[in-house]
Amino acid sequence: MISSKRGRITFSQVGIRCKFCADKGPQDKASGAVSFPVSIYGIYESVKRWKSVHFCECKFIPTEVKEKMKKLENTACVPTTRQYWVDSAKALGIGDTPDGLRFVSDPLEVQDEIPSNMAKTRFAKFHCSSSENDLFLAYPEDEATVTPFVYFLMRQVIRCYFTEADRFLARSKSDIGSPGFECRHCNGHAGLGRYFPCNPKALSTNSTCQNIYSHVLKCRKCPQEVKDKLQRLKTEKQPWLRRTCGWRQMFFDKVWERLQAK
Repeated sequence: MISSKRGRITFSQVGIRCKFCADKGPQDKASGAVSFPVSIYGIYESVKRWKSVHFCECKFIPTEVKEKMKKLENTACVPTTRQYWVDSAKALGIGDTPDGLRFVSDPLEVQDEIPSNMAKTRFAKFHCSSSENDLFLAYPEDEATVTPFVYFLMRQVIRCYFTEADRFLARSKSDIGSPGFECRHCNGHAGLGRYFPCNPKALSTNSTCQNIYSHVLKCRKCPQEVKDKLQRLKTEKQPWLRRTCGWRQMFFDKVWERLQAK
């Protein structure tokens, strides 16, 4: 294990480096040759830093490469948004963990066209379990104790963990590695659709369900049939068995315990 300005770097942690000086000694490398982003949302900043700091100083980058890069900057439309790098990392099977970026799924098994399957593969491998309950916070046995809308809504989110990027994107004061939940269709696209409640009471408020509902309806990767069913369940007044008094708090207390237990 070694250290950097950003903290400890451990074995198998994923970072980025210059391919042209990768086999050179530390004394021969220009500044910024290697970087270990704290989260997939930080890859964008690391690439920008490599371009502005290392690219011009590295003596091992061929002249023709530097000339081509400069030409492309002026003539080509290149992907420079943060989300491009987030999506690219996920497509390679890279994800956030409490110990930094890691390969949390096999790149050959990642299916970009089926985001929910990608989430299942990554999540199941992270916890070394094939149990469906490891993926969700609402269990099948909960269906009889809550309204159809709340149950189906909570089946659209899966567990995630707080990263440094979430401190700005999710506007939370949680500790790094704290559990929360994210949209299972887009895995918290651009930091949206990720939630980190601070206590059971905050989790059980109507605003939590409303925030999830609003995100899912806008989520570009969520199937239209899911959106249609959510809208129908939210508005229809079909008869359903009367739940015990305080069913909402009881259900979200269970969700909170599940978040804290794993």
